[in-house]
Amino acid sequence: MADGAFRIVETWPAWPRLNQALAARSSLWAVCRCGREAVIDPHPWVGQGLGRQATALLETRLRCVCGARRARLEIRGLSEAPQGGAGGIYVFR
Repeated sequence: MADGAFRIVETWPAWPRLNQALAARSSLWAVCRCGREAVIDPHPWVGQGLGRQATALLETRLRCVCGARRARLEIRGLSEAPQGGAGGIYVFR
């Protein structure tokens, strides 16, 4: 720029896309701040045409039994699945 100032270019963070959870040996997991974890079936969202959406944009569609209205979504490999019980997080819409 003429006055010597620089401009910071903001780019969209490289969040994983929902359709990446459909890859072989991958699974979609929701993690709440309370510590609960649950496997989430991505097929209903993909059926709604949301396959190319970033997983972070879908986090507000989850509800936990602790009352949280958001849970972080992670794409994990099959070996990363927890050994103990999981559940208590549900797709809201």
